[in-house]
Amino acid sequence: MLILDTRTLLVVTAIISIGSTIALFSLWRTQPRHNGAGFWASGMTLITFASFLLSGRGSIPDFISIIIANTVMIIGFSQILRGICIFIKRPTLLFFDFILPAIVALTFYYFTYFENDLTIRITLFSIALVMICSAIVITLIHNNYTAWRHAGTPVAIIFGFFALAYAIRATVALLTPYDNTFMSTSTSTTLVFIAGILTIGGSAITLTLFSQAALKAELQLFSMAVKQSASSIIITDTTGAIEYVNRAFIEKSGYTKDELIGKNPRILKSGEINTEIYKGLWETLTAGDTWRGELHNRKKNGELYWEIASITPVKQQNGYISNYIAIKEDITALKNAKQRIFEMANHDALTGLPTRRLSMDRLEKYIATAKRNKTKVAVMFVDLDGFKNVNDTLGHDAGDFVLKETAARLCSTVREVDTVARIGGDEFWIFLTDIADSKAISVIADKIIKTITLAYDVEDTQINIGASIGIAIYPDHGDNSVELIKLADKAMYKVKKQGKNNYTFAKQ
Repeated sequence: MLILDTRTLLVVTAIISIGSTIALFSLWRTQPRHNGAGFWASGMTLITFASFLLSGRGSIPDFISIIIANTVMIIGFSQILRGICIFIKRPTLLFFDFILPAIVALTFYYFTYFENDLTIRITLFSIALVMICSAIVITLIHNNYTAWRHAGTPVAIIFGFFALAYAIRATVALLTPYDNTFMSTSTSTTLVFIAGILTIGGSAITLTLFSQAALKAELQLFSMAVKQSASSIIITDTTGAIEYVNRAFIEKSGYTKDELIGKNPRILKSGEINTEIYKGLWETLTAGDTWRGELHNRKKNGELYWEIASITPVKQQNGYISNYIAIKEDITALKNAKQRIFEMANHDALTGLPTRRLSMDRLEKYIATAKRNKTKVAVMFVDLDGFKNVNDTLGHDAGDFVLKETAARLCSTVREVDTVARIGGDEFWIFLTDIADSKAISVIADKIIKTITLAYDVEDTQINIGASIGIAIYPDHGDNSVELIKLADKAMYKVKKQGKNNYTFAKQ
């Protein structure tokens, strides 16, 4: 068996450690996030430093070349163990981080300066390395990330081999105590250092492969998640050209993958969205921020649909934006449901006319416009005469028919810009906007009464009713919606008392 010089082996170990340190630092620098690789690099750096200190035995003080060097070596391997724990998301082991290095430092100090015993030092150092390497093996074996668990096997083998080598060394030291110096050559020392060289070099390679396997598994998981996501996902370049679409988007849009790749998402534009929204979208993205909002798009078959979208710039490590990714959810059903709820809340279920709340909102807007343009707004309070008799004699179905027919007749007497509202029972509001004078209002009021007094044909029966109308004008009678409604209501009751089926204006 070839026996090599111990100092030469230490120098070779240091050189191999330098290469491994460089490799692990490069690996750490390429990681997208902190995942323990930095501890691998720092641990290998400490091992390199310790190897150089050990190779200086005899040339530098024993305190540095024995106590500090061996303690740093133990800390280096502990750092690698810590990095592996972090990498596979297991709790770090404080015993190996702090307690074991302290024990090594104290025992080496005692067995160097108080009782110089090389055998015990070698045995203790070997046991410490066996414990750390065994912990690495056990940690990797209990790795729960099955997608890349097999990639940890080579790492476990490397450190298991190293643990075995130092276990043999500890056994040999106990059976055949050393009676010479640490730097003396022997077969066991040569074998142990060769094992160390192989471990240090092999650990850098296997840890790198381990990291790449984990990254590959993570990318595969993300890829599967994107492909199978129920949300529509699009990835574009910085010009907006589509580079990727998932299956959900293809199914939603109706386009094929070939029809979409290379195209701009503007092919989905419905023309229903203000161009300022798209301008703001691109300003947000080019500034490096995420845009969130709703888009009204068009499918290949022409069908319109609503989406809520989150579009995010994809930034590289240097901050450069390389792509944009959009994640979109179809909210057409939600939009339709909201619209139905709005209709139910703001429109009369029987006639389809605006209710009190919606009509009051419109009146406020009419008054604001009239104030700016110095025009008039007329508020008509219409109450049907004789309607109660219809319900009492012919039933509610006939009454409902009369109300729906009345709503249609009232709408036919005014312009589209005006508002006809049912506020309950047989009472209606009519708001006339941009009115020149009271004479024009009187013409419409006469027309309404004539229209309402025309007979209603309900099956084989003709029904005749009338209408009492009270009118208030902005700004002649009041300057706010509530006051105008009250005045029109009061004027309507005046008509009722004076004989019905007529109209009158509120008192100025």
